[in-house]
Amino acid sequence: MTACTNKVNYIDLSGGFLSMRLNRNVLFPSLIAAGAAIFVLLILPFFLQVQPSITYFPEHARLHYTAAETKLSAMPQDKLLKWSVSSQTVEKNDLMQDFSLLFRNNRLVSIINHWQKNVSELSATKEMPLSSGYYVGLTVHQAELHIGQSIYGKEILSQDFLIVTPKNGSYSAFREPTTSEQVKQISYYAQKTEAERSALLRKASEKYGFQLTDYHVVPLDELTAESFQRIFPFGEKKAERITGQLWEGIYKTYVKGIQLTPEQGEPALGSSMPLLLIAPDHMLIVIETAGQQILLLRQNFS
Repeated sequence: MTACTNKVNYIDLSGGFLSMRLNRNVLFPSLIAAGAAIFVLLILPFFLQVQPSITYFPEHARLHYTAAETKLSAMPQDKLLKWSVSSQTVEKNDLMQDFSLLFRNNRLVSIINHWQKNVSELSATKEMPLSSGYYVGLTVHQAELHIGQSIYGKEILSQDFLIVTPKNGSYSAFREPTTSEQVKQISYYAQKTEAERSALLRKASEKYGFQLTDYHVVPLDELTAESFQRIFPFGEKKAERITGQLWEGIYKTYVKGIQLTPEQGEPALGSSMPLLLIAPDHMLIVIETAGQQILLLRQNFS
């Protein structure tokens, strides 16, 4: 990755990023897997830790998921949000990892990064104080198989969303609207999010000197297992590689900390959901940090 701090500098992912949705027709969907990209990090790699990192490896016929799920549920009586991530494969893997991002009102509020060795099942749950808003959980499930000196991988995506509203001193939650009031609430969140994103894109284009008309804009949660081949129409294998490289880049330059300059960094929590700006031969990723700094990343399609 390379981060843009002015009109000429940027973080080059040589790989990519996407956004959020606010009902199945009007909302913007999800994210995806990790890539064997050549990542050029023009930032200090002080975020690296001794733990698995999302990394793309070629597939193998033995790697097969039987289940992968992200689930958000409200517990109004306890005023808690429950966030669960789980996955299962046919056979044991050398490594399994579930990497999940939780957004509320287009801002990152929490992360799950759970992994184990020599397992065929994985699960993790987080509970947090419940607030009104639009929640989106996006997960990359990854399994690794080591055969001789070779490493193979398989990634699969899952996501869930939940709209939480105040009700009689507590909360209620829904996914699909069943009343006119819920329709209004969805419309409110959709319009608010769209206005925020449009303003961010205008500021980013002015700061970094690119033309918005040259790009197709896709919020990160629109990148799903069903949509990635439409979003990256290069054939299945290349689309998988691009989405894999995107997730590797997200993990290394976004989730592990946003490095604006060699001297200045910010945590990812509180930052906006990444917006993917897709051109025929590359993709830009626009993010606003919690401190209202604008980060620009670039991923080339090769």
